[in-house]
Amino acid sequence: MLGVQTFITARACREYARLLCVLLACLLGLTARVFAADEQLEIRSPNLAPVEGIYVLNAQMHFTPPETVEQSVHDGVTLNMELQIRIVRARSWWRDEVVAQLQQRYELLYHSVSQRYLVRNVNSGAQESYATFAEAIASLQHIENLPVMDQDLLPPDARNEVNLRATVSARSIPRVLGLLLFWVDNYSLTSEWSTWPLKP
Repeated sequence: MLGVQTFITARACREYARLLCVLLACLLGLTARVFAADEQLEIRSPNLAPVEGIYVLNAQMHFTPPETVEQSVHDGVTLNMELQIRIVRARSWWRDEVVAQLQQRYELLYHSVSQRYLVRNVNSGAQESYATFAEAIASLQHIENLPVMDQDLLPPDARNEVNLRATVSARSIPRVLGLLLFWVDNYSLTSEWSTWPLKP
């Protein structure tokens, strides 16, 4: 009798483990699809101009996160944006020289205590708060007077050009699977390189 009971218990455990594996696979599939979006990240009207001796960047980042991204940020996921900025000197008889390069990072997260959305400049530590996700996204999309480098560092007679690329991404650990350390890449957009001549 004990042997039969042990067999039934073992069989029940195997069935339970099989069902649990199916459930985990379904959760992983749902989480992987939650941020799917058929869209692009575009850089519009980029400009690098000297202001009081410093080259500053102005540009518009055009992207529209799906509603699932907003919900995930509200639930604790951080939305990241990174700008890759390069100043390249064109040379006639040799490969172009990278004169300067900068990686500028921003984070958008939800602060549950204040119920505000925070946009943080990771490089400088400065941050602003917004009442809605849409306002926070609008602030990320609008790059204004971002310092890049001193004007004196570039010879005025050199032929330089600016390269700019942007990446927006969100990554999370699903709450149910967090203790199992299942990482899932979710939402990610990368723009094409924007290139234009730098005017002294």
